[in-house]
Amino acid sequence: MTRTARRAADGLQRTFFLWTIAGTSLIVAAAAGAAIVEVFRGTADAGTFVWGMIGIAALLESVVLFAVGLRLRHRYLNQVQSYDSRGGYLPDDGSRRPRITLLGDGQATPNINHQSLGGS
Repeated sequence: MTRTARRAADGLQRTFFLWTIAGTSLIVAAAAGAAIVEVFRGTADAGTFVWGMIGIAALLESVVLFAVGLRLRHRYLNQVQSYDSRGGYLPDDGSRRPRITLLGDGQATPNINHQSLGGS
C-alpha cells in the first residue's frame, strides 16, 4: 500500500473515530437533557446547573466532532484515486470466475461461495 493510500485510509478511520466520540457525547447530552432545560429556564440549583453545563458542553462537542468528521470524509471522497493509491489487483487463479474486489482496494476478496441452490 502506498503512502497516499495509507494516508487516505487513516483519514477515513479518523472520521469514523470522531463520529464514534460524537455519538458518545450525544448520549451524555441526552442523559443531561432535563438539566439543560432547567439551566436555560434559570430554575436550576447548583447540582443541576453543573449537569446542565456538562450536557451543553457535550452537545457542542458532538456537533464540532461531527462537522470535523464530515470535513475529513469530504476530503477523502474528493481525493483522486489512481492505480497506485488503490493497491495491486488480486492474482488470477485460472478459474475464469469474476473476482470483484470490495471498495476497489484490490486486497479484499468476496466471501461468497457460489453453490447451486437446487440440491445437486
